[in-house]
Amino acid sequence: LGVEMMIGKEILKGLPDSITPMKKDTTSDKVTSSGWGWVGLTMERDYRQSIDKDPKELSFMLANNAAWMQAINLYMSGGYAQSSGETQNWKQTRLKGHKGVIEYDKSSGYKISIPIGQSSLLILEGVNFATEQDFMTACGAFDIDNIKAQLGEK
Repeated sequence: LGVEMMIGKEILKGLPDSITPMKKDTTSDKVTSSGWGWVGLTMERDYRQSIDKDPKELSFMLANNAAWMQAINLYMSGGYAQSSGETQNWKQTRLKGHKGVIEYDKSSGYKISIPIGQSSLLILEGVNFATEQDFMTACGAFDIDNIKAQLGEK
């Protein structure tokens, strides 16, 4: 458990200090683990722009969670079914060569979920981004390959 917490803190240290125009908010940093052997390890950090009427916010969460991984793998394999009449608000995409699923909701903004290795999932959520490209550019500030290496994922 101590090693997991240490790795989580090191990953947070390696994240960018700012993602223009947002700055990291270390008061919201969290590293938690609910189990042994990487089960339930979670890291969180928020980036905020506080000078604007509608400030941008980007939330980083990295979790080791088998249930979430099953859901994201279902999306990417095409096994996700949608009932008629619903508007699809997600699609497959890539961020720095990594497959992911991006979603958009008018009230909550953009969210991208990217599997990292066998058991870890990176989730980035953005509020008040004007476009999908604006959100994806901000997400590109994260070094996914380095995070993957720190976790020991292949």
